Amino acid sequence: MATDWRPDFEQALGETFGEFVSPPVPLEDASAHECCEVVWHVVGEGVTPAMLAALDEAGITELAKSFGEDFECDPPTFKQIRDAISHTLARWPVGSLGESTS
Repeated sequence: MATDWRPDFEQALGETFGEFVSPPVPLEDASAHECCEVVWHVVGEGVTPAMLAALDEAGITELAKSFGEDFECDPPTFKQIRDAISHTLARWPVGSLGESTS
């Protein structure tokens, strides 16, 4: 699978998460890159839409907890993280990068 899409996907991922986790994450701190780093920490640096879609309740909860820890604030709500994932997937649907959907 080619990775020339990765910068565009990661920018969209980071921007979307930044929009949805603020507040409690301070908007001025929630850059696309900083938000990607939190997602990478929990999901992995090779995150794809399929991996985001596969996150279960525990994974979403862990992602919210990591945002709170990394930004030293209260964690975003489960709904904020779920919505960030949904909106990311609306921009980059599962399979749009040629990744396996199984």
